[in-house]
Amino acid sequence: MPTHAPVPPRGPRRTPLIAAAAVGLVLLVGATAGTVVVLGSASSDGTAAAAASGTSPSPSPTSAAPTSAAPTTAAPTPSPSSTVTGAVQSGGIHTGDLRYFLLTPPKDAEIYGDEDGSELSRSEVAGGSASVKRALTTYGFKAGATRTYLTADGDTEVTVDLARFSGPANAAAFYSRFYFSGTRITLGGSHPAKAYRLSSSSSGSTGSVVVVSHQGDVHLTISVTGAKTPDRAQLRALLDRQYRRLKTGR
Repeated sequence: MPTHAPVPPRGPRRTPLIAAAAVGLVLLVGATAGTVVVLGSASSDGTAAAAASGTSPSPSPTSAAPTSAAPTTAAPTPSPSSTVTGAVQSGGIHTGDLRYFLLTPPKDAEIYGDEDGSELSRSEVAGGSASVKRALTTYGFKAGATRTYLTADGDTEVTVDLARFSGPANAAAFYSRFYFSGTRITLGGSHPAKAYRLSSSSSGSTGSVVVVSHQGDVHLTISVTGAKTPDRAQLRALLDRQYRRLKTGR
């Protein structure tokens, strides 16, 4: 998506997702060579080719989400080294700094850039594309956040991207139209999830595995790149942790 990921000092390299526009839809150039991420028709993954050619219909705006209610789940006090705070309100509305809800890296991981993560504006998510900006406006984009870390063994890089919309209905609509052109992976579980295995042009990487989901008013994407492909249990564990943090603030 946005051009935000720093260059890692070692281990697998991640090329940021760069936004690009097409008539009547949104195309996002994927993290690995030749991969296209499509925001288009939700009918099936087979629509990726049509979407990439610019023939898919424009996404339709969804109704605005219900008015936010009073907070029911307060986020715990952040560590003394961080001033980032957030809270989860009833109905899955997230307030405060969206970076607070990013998946917490392992203690021994190497975090790229700011340890709290980085904020992403609508322009950064859009990558300078007017069409992408309009699509984000359609779904009521409010804020974005990202953080990338490298595991202690230097073998696996994990990037989490969050996008907050004007309400749960719009986050769900965005999720329903968001898919990759890679090989679909079935994860199972109790909450919504789509996962894809993306090929790589690098001999030092197996390519990325991307997990997409949503919770409340936030759409989430977890990208895992490394020397070996993560299994379903590892992917599910990452998703479960991120989903729980968005749901409870913990």
